[in-house]
Amino acid sequence: MQYLYKQFQAKKKEIIEVEIDRPTKVRFLTAVEYKRYKNCRSFTFYGGTYDSSPVRFVIPHDAVWYVVVEKGSRYSPVPVQARCRVLQPDRQVLSSVALDAPAHVRDAEDRAALMEAEVPEEGRTEE
Repeated sequence: MQYLYKQFQAKKKEIIEVEIDRPTKVRFLTAVEYKRYKNCRSFTFYGGTYDSSPVRFVIPHDAVWYVVVEKGSRYSPVPVQARCRVLQPDRQVLSSVALDAPAHVRDAEDRAALMEAEVPEEGRTEE
C-alpha cells in the first residue's frame, strides 16, 4: 500500500481541500481510524474515488484528521501528486461527491445543486 498523507487539527465545519493531479482515492480519517488503516485493519472513512480536483470535505466534529491520498498498490503504483489545506467555513463552497458514492448520495447532491441554481434564496420554501 502506497499513499500520501497529511495531518490536521481541524474544527467542526472547517473545510479540508485536496487538489489531486489524476483520478485516485482520497480518504478522510480520524486519528484512531488512520492508525487502523496504517496497520491494515478494518477502518471507517469519509471520501472515496475522485476523478477531478478540488475535493472538499466539511469536518463533522473537532478532532485530529488525516487526509490519505492513495498512490495505487505495491504492484501497480500511480505517480499521484496532491496538495491539502484547511479552509474556513464557507456556505458558498460546494462539496465534492466521490465516484463510488452510493447512487442516493449522488442523486441528493444533484438535486441540491439544481435547487441552488433554480430558486433564489429568498424564494425558497421547506416542504
